[in-house]
Amino acid sequence: MKRPLHVAVDARDLAHDWRGIARYVRAVLARFAQRSDVRVTLVERGLFGQRAPRSADVVWHPWNGTFFSAHVPSVVTFHDAVPFRFPAGDPRKRRNEQEPWLRSAATASAFLANSRYTISEVERFLNVPVERQTVTYLGVERDVFSPQGEANVLPDSRPYVLYVGTLEPFKNLPTLLAAHARAFPQAETALVIAGNGPPSDERVHALGVVEPVALAGWYRGARIVAVPSTYECFGLPLLEGMACGTPVIASRTPSLEEVGGDGCAWVDDPLDAVAWSETLAAVAGDAGRRAQLQAAGLARAAAFSWDRCAEETLAVLRRTAEG
Repeated sequence: MKRPLHVAVDARDLAHDWRGIARYVRAVLARFAQRSDVRVTLVERGLFGQRAPRSADVVWHPWNGTFFSAHVPSVVTFHDAVPFRFPAGDPRKRRNEQEPWLRSAATASAFLANSRYTISEVERFLNVPVERQTVTYLGVERDVFSPQGEANVLPDSRPYVLYVGTLEPFKNLPTLLAAHARAFPQAETALVIAGNGPPSDERVHALGVVEPVALAGWYRGARIVAVPSTYECFGLPLLEGMACGTPVIASRTPSLEEVGGDGCAWVDDPLDAVAWSETLAAVAGDAGRRAQLQAAGLARAAAFSWDRCAEETLAVLRRTAEG
């Protein structure tokens, strides 16, 4: 019997990170663990850095860059090009943020990207040819993110709009805050923020970082999921919201439209708070429109699968090891 492919995986943030990239890594590794034709070694940070085992056939760097060298070929997953699209003003910080991407471009044998838009970004900023990149779309854990299950409610039972994200400028939370205040002047519909955001007040219910099972309950309980980003290279909250059967409103940016297709309501100008306000109010006040978006979103989300993502990832790892 042919021996299993031995994959060394950079596991630097696996134990404590619940953000989108970490969920991607966990989902793919969980599927690798169910197979007999692949063996995984997790390479963690230690006192002397990170080292792949000598017996590895290939190294997978899934965290947006290469953080250690190895004696075997490597495959890198790029999720975005944020350090180049939004470079830090301080030269030292800019160099430190861009270095893992640049090291990958110089040393990796193959590249995975979470969307066609990501491929175009990597080609533009890192000069990596399209033919060396492979799209492996992300998925959802369907036993977690689905319409079935508990739906979270606020203590005062108000309906709410859900935002899942951070305070990074391109996430565009200030526009959503302004639009929410305009759409719901009496705070009759709250804004729930899952992730690092502003503190709670009469309008905003701040959750902080939420692990997936609890997050799914907030998706299911929301009247609307809002994704106002000016820049994304995939948009996992958009996909998870659709998979939970919640109407999604999103900025019409290339990658969000690539993922959301006809499963979302769109705001053409992400920075137009008035347009966002009008769309929020219209969808929140129209049960028929919400039902249509729910059905369309569920159908669209069904096209995205962690099983397929893992299968396509393994195929690239195997080709790289054998190449």
